[in-house]
Amino acid sequence: MNDPKQNAINELNFEMQDVELFKISDTKTRIATVQNYFFPRLEIVMHATMDLIQKVYGVNPYEKMTFVYYPNNRKKSIESRDFYNVHIGLSGKRRTDRDLKFKRRDGKPFQLHPTYLTYTIYFEGAARVELLPFRQNVSAEFINVVADLYRDNYKTLSTVFGTQQISHERAYDFVDLQDTFIGEQDAVNRTLLFSPTFYFPVSVDRGLWELIVSFTAFYPLLEAFNALGEGETPELTQRLSMFKNWLLTDVQEDEVDADRNDIEDETPLVLPELDSYTFVRAGLWWSILARDEWTCCSCGRSAKVDGVTLEVDHIVPRSKGGSDEMDNLQTLCKKCNIGKSNRDSTDLRRMTTE
Repeated sequence: MNDPKQNAINELNFEMQDVELFKISDTKTRIATVQNYFFPRLEIVMHATMDLIQKVYGVNPYEKMTFVYYPNNRKKSIESRDFYNVHIGLSGKRRTDRDLKFKRRDGKPFQLHPTYLTYTIYFEGAARVELLPFRQNVSAEFINVVADLYRDNYKTLSTVFGTQQISHERAYDFVDLQDTFIGEQDAVNRTLLFSPTFYFPVSVDRGLWELIVSFTAFYPLLEAFNALGEGETPELTQRLSMFKNWLLTDVQEDEVDADRNDIEDETPLVLPELDSYTFVRAGLWWSILARDEWTCCSCGRSAKVDGVTLEVDHIVPRSKGGSDEMDNLQTLCKKCNIGKSNRDSTDLRRMTTE
């Protein structure tokens, strides 16, 4: 498919038995096992991701980014703090020559960038990509600058995030994606953006590639937030355009190549019209998936059992007047949704029950 499949990641698998290491009763032993067994495998994922980031955006992420790990307890620590998930990811490199431009909520200057972008593994064997914009409580000034940047790029961000099913953890406040960084400061500081979740077993052909693409889609925001902290001008608009161009070329070509052995009459695949893609509110998104029992209404496959990416599809496309009401929404896997596109108004739920 792409560069990540040309190296060690092609043989990497996270199996159900890997979950057993999280059940080790002694905290210090469990941390040591994670650091010596789990982190080296996650580093393979990270290096493959860095390669893709460099390919998509034409930048070297190693220059300004540093790896972050959790748990990061030192081997000689007297007391080991317990933990409930594992993550590895990126944050901006620490400035040693000066403080960052924006301050923390308590008025003290930042020396470490507050934004983390990580692959996070939960103890039940669930993996997803998470962007934590404000790892520490940041000042209202920083939040306002971030909100302005997000608002200025909202349309393109919604396109990119929509294709990757990216949601946010303020959905319980019924906050639209556009207003994620607006509102009460305490709520904004707790904002978390995340990709769909894939359950073990996970491999390149079963969820891992989708996670790598989601991480790459998040990268422009991480880079932009770091630029704000440095007092530099973010290049968010250009980066998002690069991702869309890559998505519409490399991914579409890969889908066509993958299907050539399965069909006799080759017809070009049509990606959803990205500029008209409307992000379905997180609460509604998950309600549709739950109603359809987390399975594709067309092929019957699920994320947990079959490792497919599930999407919420408008039966009657919005471009043809379709609404965001539940009766006009259905669950499709990514492959079935791409095949349907916005030219088809078939209600696949009824076809499967008749």
